[in-house]
Amino acid sequence: MADYARAEDVRRDVINLVKPPVREPISESARRLLYVEQSGSMVPWDGDLVPYMWEPMNCLQSRRYDAVVFAGPARTAKTVSLIDGWIAHTIVNDPADFLLVQITQDKAAEHSKKRLSREFAASPEIKAAMSHRGHDNNVHDKIFKSGNFLKIGWPTKNIFASSDWKRVALTDYDRMEQDIGGEGSGFILAGKRTQTFMSSGMVLAESSPGFLISDPSYKCTGHEAPPSPGIMSLYNQGDRRLFHWQCPDCGDFYEPDFKLLQYDINEPDPYRASKDVLLSCPHCGVTHREDDKTGSRRFKLAQNHGGIWVPEGCWLDQNRKMLGEPRESRVASFWQKGPTAAFQSWSQLVYKYLAALREYEKTGQLEDLQATVNTDQGWPFTPPREQERTSTDLMDRRQELGQRVVPSWVRFLTASVDVQGGALTSRFDVLVLGWGPDLEQIIIDRFKIEKSKRKDPDDPSKFVRVSPGQYLEDWDRITDMVIKRTYRLDDDSDRFMPITMTACDSGGEDGVTDNAYEYYRALKKEGLARRFMLVKGGSTINAPKINKSYPDNSKRSDRKAKAVGDLPVFILNTDKIKDTVSHSINRTEPGRRFVHFPNWLPEWVFDELTVETRCKATGKWSKPSSKSRNETFDLFVYNWACIYNKKADRIDWDNPPAYALPIEENSEIIVGDGELADQPRRRRRRR
Repeated sequence: MADYARAEDVRRDVINLVKPPVREPISESARRLLYVEQSGSMVPWDGDLVPYMWEPMNCLQSRRYDAVVFAGPARTAKTVSLIDGWIAHTIVNDPADFLLVQITQDKAAEHSKKRLSREFAASPEIKAAMSHRGHDNNVHDKIFKSGNFLKIGWPTKNIFASSDWKRVALTDYDRMEQDIGGEGSGFILAGKRTQTFMSSGMVLAESSPGFLISDPSYKCTGHEAPPSPGIMSLYNQGDRRLFHWQCPDCGDFYEPDFKLLQYDINEPDPYRASKDVLLSCPHCGVTHREDDKTGSRRFKLAQNHGGIWVPEGCWLDQNRKMLGEPRESRVASFWQKGPTAAFQSWSQLVYKYLAALREYEKTGQLEDLQATVNTDQGWPFTPPREQERTSTDLMDRRQELGQRVVPSWVRFLTASVDVQGGALTSRFDVLVLGWGPDLEQIIIDRFKIEKSKRKDPDDPSKFVRVSPGQYLEDWDRITDMVIKRTYRLDDDSDRFMPITMTACDSGGEDGVTDNAYEYYRALKKEGLARRFMLVKGGSTINAPKINKSYPDNSKRSDRKAKAVGDLPVFILNTDKIKDTVSHSINRTEPGRRFVHFPNWLPEWVFDELTVETRCKATGKWSKPSSKSRNETFDLFVYNWACIYNKKADRIDWDNPPAYALPIEENSEIIVGDGELADQPRRRRRRR
């Protein structure tokens, strides 16, 4: 017998289309509708674990606001509560078209498959609200019985164009492009999409801070956040609510922040220093441990349950009464700090910070330190203050180290080549560095290749200037004067050290890239390509320091430099590497990554090392004008590219690779008259 629809089922489905929305706070509906993954199982969302989320969630229903902004650390359940809880409420209680914007297409698909699909399947009411038609439930598009549409997209001009959405949610806002297609931020574009719905439209932006503080000297007032792009800028536009705890001893309210955590600052080991962490009340100084019992709950959970969001302009008395006048805004904005995060302990906060700080002190690497300040503490980041270096400061560090010789502590050499254009200034700039244990460095050589082997037609006794963009044969000067060059050891012996790796810029005026590619192909035929790498500066601030690519423009007729995927070009995040170079140069005591300057170096070398400055807001390095010379600074960057390519920054110096062994054991050392350019490789010293 065939199955037929029943009239009562049809009537019930039709009624769902016209019934009024359920006036239930999102923080309550999420307890019933939202399921989250826990230990491999889907369980109901437990709002009692994250009481600080109740107020931001409920503000999403308020017609007083056009937007809700939430800035906070990781492990607070902000995404699952605000985004997924809002979606669940929309599907069942108040159907409307909803746009969720993830940071990338892959992340959008992952959010849909790993979170929303599982949550929908586990929730009986959401499952019942879904359309039975298979094509209504796709990865990026979901249509429900009530006719409402859920779009899971990523930040592009098209996703925000034309369509109107009653609700738009932007997740991990600081990790998405801040100017989408040249038309403005995602927050501005999202607001345009909800404008049609007037007071019932709503935009949500949530994220951990991800940008640098643009002006560390700026004095904040009240609840204001330091000047920083992204989510912190949006927070400052709103009513600026901060989450406050009430001290159980003195009764005063305060905001729990990382700076209130106490631990053993004299213990050098991060693990031991973070084993016992206390939080002190800034009013009375009484300290508490995270797991101290307060009634039936542990201290942090009890304080979160008693916590209150306080807007700018207001304060709380000891009777929990809100006083003052709140800052007026069409944006409800919230900023949470790390110590209140439900799913990250104070010990973890301190350990991650101390471990990142130790790494910075040893290596000058800022990435881990910025990450823990942003995502664990919930703060925008500013690099630790360093004394500005000047060319005079660096010149004062010059030493008598011999002229173009290799000290006994050096393990290997690298070189870098920068290509300069211009009819009167074309040349190859070269810098040779010696590297010892822990990447302690010394400048071995700094010179310019200006003359080619092409005779001057007007005076055959002279050679004309190199022209890297016009003459491929001029690149052979790099082979003779850099790749095959060796340097005498500073021990009065007849021994020489070769250059292990040379990095060369592949960009410049017309013809340079094409000739660079052809030169690499020629080196490959000679068997010298293993000692040579082409590099190119990238423009993305959050890219890795070095990324190996194989250019292929064979299908594009507008490209002058021919590449068919047959040669590697290493794309450099020059801003990040310049941070590393800067920290190395600024170190004043010999040791890890310290740079030694021999006294034969001319003054212009130090001028080129100090001409660039770092923008605190963007993290990008720049020079004051196009006429300023910065070649030596760039050449340091390319030498570091050699280090990253050979993974020399990860060397175990107790068991180094063959090329980094001490001189007496190093098989690369050449014995004989192998001094400087054009000298053939003589017999190698056996280990």
